[in-house]
Amino acid sequence: MLVFYSEKFGSSKIAQLNYWRKIAFAILKSLPACKYIGVKGLFRGVSILRSMSSAWLSMLEDRPYAHMDMLVVQKQYRGTGLVTKMIMPLIDECSSRDVACTLETQNPNNVPLYGRYGFELVDTIKMTDSELEQYCMVYNR
Repeated sequence: MLVFYSEKFGSSKIAQLNYWRKIAFAILKSLPACKYIGVKGLFRGVSILRSMSSAWLSMLEDRPYAHMDMLVVQKQYRGTGLVTKMIMPLIDECSSRDVACTLETQNPNNVPLYGRYGFELVDTIKMTDSELEQYCMVYNR
C-alpha cells in the first residue's frame, strides 16, 4: 500500500515528480509479485495506473487528504485481516488529524469492502481506452 499525503507533497511539478518516483519505487519493489500475477499482470496494473484520473479529488477543495494507492493482498491471504491491519492505522491517523482519506479502485467488488471501513463512493469514472471504471471513494469522518 502506498499513501500520498496532499499537504506534504502539494501539487507543484516537484511534488508530482516525487509522487511518481515513489510509485516507481513501489512498482520495483513489487516485481517479486510477478511470480504470482505474471509480468503481463504487472504491466496491466501499471497501464491502469497511468490511465486513472485524479481530477475528482478537486471536490475536496483545499482540505488536506491522505490518498491510499496500490493496496494489494495476495489471494491466499485474503480474508485474514491484512486489509484491516493496513487500513485502520491510516483511518485512525486521518480521523485524529481531521483529514479525508481517499482511494480509487477498478474492482466493483471492492466498493462494499471499503464501505465496511466507512468509505463512501463519491464518483465513478469511465477509464479512457478501457472497459474498466474507476470507483472513487472518500472516508470523511
